[in-house]
Parts: sequence; structure tokens; C-alpha cells
Amino acid sequence: MPEPEESPPRRRSLLMELPVLVITALVIAVLLRTFVVQVFFIPSSSMTPTLAVDDRIVVEKLSYRFRAIERGDVVVFAGASGAHAAEGPIVARTIDWLGRVTGVIPPDPSDLVKRVVAFPGEEVAIVEGVLQVDGVLMVERYVDSAMPADFGPVIVPDDTLFFLGDNRRNSADSRGSLGFVPQDRVIGRALGVVWPPGSARSL
Repeated sequence: MPEPEESPPRRRSLLMELPVLVITALVIAVLLRTFVVQVFFIPSSSMTPTLAVDDRIVVEKLSYRFRAIERGDVVVFAGASGAHAAEGPIVARTIDWLGRVTGVIPPDPSDLVKRVVAFPGEEVAIVEGVLQVDGVLMVERYVDSAMPADFGPVIVPDDTLFFLGDNRRNSADSRGSLGFVPQDRVIGRALGVVWPPGSARSL
């Protein structure tokens, strides 16, 4: 026997539930993006060979609530220009937000990806292209070229971090205009590359 057609009240119930489901999904997405995990788009070559232009990386935001940042961590942090505020119609702003959540749209230009190399109170210097922290030569296997010029020494101030890009010959980092970065600007730790598929890997 053919099944009876769905009654009109049932259809009305589904239509009433749909907005609730959509809103719930958006709330969950907002909470995940704000407190747990986010996808970031790599717009420049400052972190090559570790990260390539157009890579998408997953950044988790929980671990630094329970442990200290470690030397060598690749992190995303907010630059000095502050948070991005999308303007325009609500539909355009929603599309912009969804694009940034998924990494389809490049991140706020003020968000940067670099590697932590020194902490408060440490002395940083670059001698003959090699990084030194408190006079100790750093072994950096993720760097494929020496730094082009000597730097420092400088002492990292309290509550700040010293960042370098892995592409030492083409990276705007703590050696220049970026300077020392307040620790409270750190957004999270990069876990790995998720796109393109052929480049997927952990960091």
C-alpha cells in the first residue's frame, strides 16, 4: 500500500523547526571559532618552507589556557591594527564571516602567523646569519636559508614574545616593524595544514 501523505501540521512543524536548527548551528559555529578551533588562510611566503602561500591551517585556541607557549611553536596572533570589522549589508557580513571561519577568505590582514623564538628576559641576537638566544646557538631545521644580516642583541621585554618567520630573507617579523608582540595578542597554536589535500600534514 502507498504510504499516506504527510499531514499539513507536520509540514508546518518542520518549517517552524528549521530556523531554530539554523540558529543553533550558527551559535555552535561561533563558539567553536571563538574558543576552540579556526581555519586560517596563508596569504604570504613569510613562513616558507613550513607554510606555502594559499595553505589553510587549523589553529586551536585551548591549549595555551592550560600550558605555556613553547619555543618553536607556530602561532597566529593579532597585529597592532586590531580586529577586523566587516561593513555592509548583513548578508555580505555573514558571507564574509563564514569565509573566514572556513579559511576560504583570507584572514584579517592584522592576523599574522610566525614562529616563537624567544621569551621575556631573554637576549636575542643574530650573528653571521644564525639565531642566538642568551648566547646559545639555536638549531632550526625548519629554516632553509641563513638570515641576511646581523641583528641585536636585544632583550625581550616583560609580557612580550619575539617572533620570526621561517623565510628569514622575506619576513616582516620582530626584527623590524613588528617588534616585540604582547603575549595577550596570541590567538592560538597552528596544528597542521588541511588544504590543499596533497599538502595536508601536522606541524
